[in-house]
Amino acid sequence: MGGRRGLEAELVRAAGIAFHATPMPSLRDPDSRSSLVVRGLLLPFAILDALIAVLGFRPAVCCTTGGLVSFPVVVAARIARVPIFIWEGNVVPGRVNRLLASGAQGIGATFGGSLASFPSGVAILTGNPVRRSLLRWTKGEGRAALGLPATGAVVLVTGGSQGAAPLNDAVFAALGRLLRRASVVHHVGAAHLRRAEALRDGLPDELRQRYRPYGYLHDEMGAALAAADLVVARASSSSIAEPLAFGTPLVLVPFGAAADAHQLANARATMELGAAIVIRESELDGDRLAAVVQGLLDDPARLARMSAAARAAGRPEAARVIARQLLALGGCVVPDVTAG
Repeated sequence: MGGRRGLEAELVRAAGIAFHATPMPSLRDPDSRSSLVVRGLLLPFAILDALIAVLGFRPAVCCTTGGLVSFPVVVAARIARVPIFIWEGNVVPGRVNRLLASGAQGIGATFGGSLASFPSGVAILTGNPVRRSLLRWTKGEGRAALGLPATGAVVLVTGGSQGAAPLNDAVFAALGRLLRRASVVHHVGAAHLRRAEALRDGLPDELRQRYRPYGYLHDEMGAALAAADLVVARASSSSIAEPLAFGTPLVLVPFGAAADAHQLANARATMELGAAIVIRESELDGDRLAAVVQGLLDDPARLARMSAAARAAGRPEAARVIARQLLALGGCVVPDVTAG
């Protein structure tokens, strides 16, 4: 169950799973009073809609990742006496998850720092689920698939599925300096791809083949993550969890307008583990990015320490841990999944 405007409908249906869209729209602007009033008026109808769907499906357990869209679904599940499992991906828990936590029978957290925000004895550290299709890649396979050299440094820059203009602008400004030190796989987002390709076409011959811009990466993201020696990314939960699962250190640029500054908190938590360097968005430009990236690549001992910290912090088994928690809460027979 999910929203009418999110990616979940497309992704869930494509996986062959039944999907029900609730009438509750997501809250794009948490500070908008008019938006809150409209959603408040819709809430009783959304709860009734969700309750009908829950009673019809008769689930053994309800798992939520939070957000306003999930609220009526979880309320309906509680009315129907369905056990609730909350998964929280950020250090600073979302408002809806904080509100629902007191009625949850289980809570999974990506960061240890968020455990104190939940009722004691209910929350455990699970990590962030990572697609198995990403984890199957090795460094050699990833570089071969993307046409990258088998040796030499590779930097992956990603601003998420739609790209991030501040990150792209910094890369474009520093591109020549970065390419003299490493090959760059750049996940720019579809809206920025034409500009990236134009810049690539204008590069000297010896640098052009070292720059690989992509509008979107799906399963190829696994190849890019496996190939990389360093990842430059936003600080969402998945943007951090995926490189950590490969033991790859990060340069994190938190989204400055993220609610409750949760991306900055995520980035700081990863930095405290020794696996990341943090650049605030307000301080990001080509010079700063080039200096940080070149500094890390030119200090192999430090990069190795960060890689070890990333590997220790990574939780590639997170999806399996959460699945077992759900099966246990629902009283389901737990299958033998030790073979993978």
